[in-house]
Amino acid sequence: MADRDHLMNAALAELTRLKGAAEHSRHILGRLYASALEEWASRLGMDPMRLNQIVPAN
Repeated sequence: MADRDHLMNAALAELTRLKGAAEHSRHILGRLYASALEEWASRLGMDPMRLNQIVPAN
């Protein structure tokens, strides 16, 4: 359980930074966010849309 918590914290930290940058920048950052979201969701065994819903907006 601690490993999953660590992964979730790492995912949310990275995705929060990327999501904020993607919202205020060009298309490439949006694609980078989507790619990172897919990767983290896979590692966490989650649906990417569900993970996106819990990533805080900056």
